[in-house]
Amino acid sequence: MDIIFIRHGQGLHNTDIPDRLNTVNPHLTEKGREQVAKLRSEFSFHQEDVFISSPTLRTIETTNIVTCGLNSAKKYVTPLVGPRMFPMPSNPEAFVLKCDIHYPLDLIVTEHSDFDVLEKDHPELWNSGINTLSESAFAPLGLRLMRWIQGLCAKRVFIITHDGTVTNYRCLLGEDGLTRSDFLGEAGWYKVKI
Repeated sequence: MDIIFIRHGQGLHNTDIPDRLNTVNPHLTEKGREQVAKLRSEFSFHQEDVFISSPTLRTIETTNIVTCGLNSAKKYVTPLVGPRMFPMPSNPEAFVLKCDIHYPLDLIVTEHSDFDVLEKDHPELWNSGINTLSESAFAPLGLRLMRWIQGLCAKRVFIITHDGTVTNYRCLLGEDGLTRSDFLGEAGWYKVKI
């Protein structure tokens, strides 16, 4: 099975840094939408693919753009692939940015009803997310998601998320020595086999 991590396209918060990093619920910019649209020709997405999105507007928009034209795309949203810092600072709460706050679950359910919601019964994950969790708290949650993904028996699963989250999952899956220089950048992607 291939898991392809996709980093969302350019968001409003990625312009005029650092001033806009504290923008709440930033959307993709026009450039970001164009970056993401190019992924459709790169991957030739199809009905059997599974798409798992972080619960932010920019990742939900990214997922919707790459699945445009697919009938009944299998789309999920979960806080287990929400924003996550990398590397984790010693006092992560002091570094939380407003752009990394989840879009509210009730709005996801009403405005994006074509997504199946995972971890609905865990309000603490929806409220706090994985952004500042210690490695020991994050690892079992990440591994639980990987087991769930394996149970899908899909050939390709696309996880639409954020640079720090991708890098944390790569570490969880056994890669060593990763740094911020390994970040994917706007609409970048990275494939792993599990």
